Amino acid sequence: MSDQTNENRSLEQRMDDLDLLIEKMEADDVSLDESFALYKQGLNEIKEANDMLDAMEKAMLVLTEDGETEEFS
Repeated sequence: MSDQTNENRSLEQRMDDLDLLIEKMEADDVSLDESFALYKQGLNEIKEANDMLDAMEKAMLVLTEDGETEEFS
């Protein structure tokens, strides 16, 4: 996975990291303990990515017919 700190990774990097986790979980030689650890790590990645998406959605503005901007809903 990425060498950057958790807070500095972009959404794309998080998705790439999730792909890597899935590949590791699908490996024939992964133990059950490793699989559970990877699963938990994946859940954390998904939560962080979802939080990023929520923040992006809240930051989006919509231009109204009057030329004003308002929050996206």
